[in-house]
Amino acid sequence: MFRGQFIDHIMALRKVLDRALKRLRHMMKMILVLALGGQAMSNRPQRPAGRPSEQQRTSRPLTEEDPFPDLFPDNPSAQTTQRPQSKRQRTAPPPKQRERGGSRLGIGLFVFIGTLLGTLTGIAADAGGAADTIERFRSFFYPELCVAGSNTILGEGIEMAADWKRQFESENNVRVRIDGVGSVRGVERAVRGECVHVLAMSEPMTIEQYNALRGANVEIDCAAEVGYDIVAFVTDIGNRLPALLERNLRSILRGQITDWRTVGGAPGPIRLLARPGSGTTEVVLRNVAGWLDDNLDDDQYFPPGTDYIPCRSNDACLDTTLATPGSLYWVSTAWMRTQPEQFLRVMPILRGDERPINPLTEQVNLNEYPSSLVRPLYLYVLNSAAIPEENRALAREFLFFVRSVRGQMIVEKHYFYAFFNSPQGVRVELPPGFEPDETGLRPVCRA
Repeated sequence: MFRGQFIDHIMALRKVLDRALKRLRHMMKMILVLALGGQAMSNRPQRPAGRPSEQQRTSRPLTEEDPFPDLFPDNPSAQTTQRPQSKRQRTAPPPKQRERGGSRLGIGLFVFIGTLLGTLTGIAADAGGAADTIERFRSFFYPELCVAGSNTILGEGIEMAADWKRQFESENNVRVRIDGVGSVRGVERAVRGECVHVLAMSEPMTIEQYNALRGANVEIDCAAEVGYDIVAFVTDIGNRLPALLERNLRSILRGQITDWRTVGGAPGPIRLLARPGSGTTEVVLRNVAGWLDDNLDDDQYFPPGTDYIPCRSNDACLDTTLATPGSLYWVSTAWMRTQPEQFLRVMPILRGDERPINPLTEQVNLNEYPSSLVRPLYLYVLNSAAIPEENRALAREFLFFVRSVRGQMIVEKHYFYAFFNSPQGVRVELPPGFEPDETGLRPVCRA
């Protein structure tokens, strides 16, 4: 892949330079034509002033009675003045010859200047294109920073990570590669030794995941929350149930309630959709269902005895939800805001008898939303013998940038919540070594 990109940059640079050279050759030709033309005009022989030309001798004479002297523009000089009483003719002195060469030189110069300006404009445009191509060619040799993990943070139609990438690359000599593969898949990539300098997760790292990284000689150099997200449930448009109680939702996710009639809805089976390996799935199963997958090596992502319908992406899950009566699916509200509102039927989750909250239509107060569905978003900087020091330093800088005001403005632009204003009752869970000190402050990076 990198060899192909290298060849593409070389070919693009060659095309830009070829265009610039053609324009320069054209400009040099114009200069040469002008120089030779001016020399020819200056070397043209001039007729002696005292000898009239053959045309002057044979042309119609201009007399004093001639009332229309301007009707002969090709004979501008008065050749003879004749008086009727005089036998002797007096020859008038010929006027100064008209300098035609100077006029032609002026027109040629005007044309040349116009052509020169057009050529220089073209060269300037080519130079701008060349500068851009050279910069892209130069960036090919920048160190690559691999950011992988949560789809909520890095992909699936949300441009937050792309905005981080653009701004961070504009301020640093680095190429940022974004891979939204899911939180669990991101950990698995790091354990296999694939390129992961910054790991993005939309749920806390479990002790099993932490131990798997340590077993692969991958250390966590930095760990911090970078924002908050709200998880909401959606169902098919035909489902008229106004809301679900949190305790009933727990029983549904664990397979103990399987019919909508049991929770006050129309009779019909409850069909659960989920993305295996998704951080959002991990949060819902752990925080709401109270189930934790403690074996990363098997393919059992859901509680035993349940009948979840797996889907590969948020788009695929939403399509299936809308097309399947009695379906229930969970997803980040930031992602839902990128979808057509008329196709979304949010199922509010209640803790008691409070008023239902629709997180898509209201300004949600995180302290009033069920805390089990509010989650921190995490970034982890990884370190191992295979990661160069330069990449580790850039990974740290990337984390600090995301946690800065500039990075947090991008977070809120995409309907997440900045970590500056942490909601009550939502724990930030970090791996060992990042506990708060005696003053209550947590280290972001190891010393």
